[in-house]
Amino acid sequence: MFKTISLTLFCLAFFGGHIPDLRAVTRSVDGFPCNANCQRTAHPAAAPVGDCQADIDRLIALRSHPWDELLALANQLEIKWRRINWDQYAQIMIYVCSEIANHGLNDVRVRTETKHFAAVALSHSRMFKWEYQSSLVGWFSDQRWSPNDSDWLRERRENAVLWLQTWQRLEKEFDPTFDINDRKNRPLMRVFPPDDTHLPAGSPPSAIKDPKLRAQYEAALELNKRKSERVDQQFPLLAHGPAFKARAEHVLISLYSQPPFKNAELKRFLEAYVHDDSARQRILDQVQKASN
Repeated sequence: MFKTISLTLFCLAFFGGHIPDLRAVTRSVDGFPCNANCQRTAHPAAAPVGDCQADIDRLIALRSHPWDELLALANQLEIKWRRINWDQYAQIMIYVCSEIANHGLNDVRVRTETKHFAAVALSHSRMFKWEYQSSLVGWFSDQRWSPNDSDWLRERRENAVLWLQTWQRLEKEFDPTFDINDRKNRPLMRVFPPDDTHLPAGSPPSAIKDPKLRAQYEAALELNKRKSERVDQQFPLLAHGPAFKARAEHVLISLYSQPPFKNAELKRFLEAYVHDDSARQRILDQVQKASN
């Protein structure tokens, strides 16, 4: 209880007094909201927020237009944004998949194109944040669509591996020793220059004439930057990681509880991708019950 309250208070401080409005998000089939403001960046060369939002608005504006126009724009944006910024690319692709899926996933073509664009985006997942990967993988469901066993076996393997790769990355990047409630791990909203400078917080290092004081200030700014980056990485893993694992377990159990049964294949995949012994065993036990 205390940890939850502390975490909420930290969020209020870190996000400048407000929590992002999760009502203004794209639809995500795996249940994880994706912030629509495009302010996260993968590197300093990020495009202005307005450029990202303008392209999202272009996608939304095509809802009443012919299907081919949407696919044409989707292809253009996929090429455009992977040349600009990877986090913004991932957010654009989440919208692309959502807008395509709005045409109805019971339609084979809609389903195929949605998975195509999600798969293209996921092929670059190492370049963008885990939170976007966890959203995009949601388009690979546990439903069997193909009546042909060989097609289904291939599709099941592909879907399972995509979920397991996302799980593996979560386990690799999540640091269980990182305490977001520990004040020493929290970045400051503004860094104060050394007292002897008598300068206000947020002043540029160039405003400090004394080289030693300037070096102190630059070191403090760098440390604060690293703290901010650390929180930026760990917070989504802490906030969404447990729910993702629960969803991934459900998908994997459902996938492999359908014939033709391939329990040995699932066991091999779990051993390759999942470090959590108890989670592996839970999944295998549930699938074994279904295949008996």
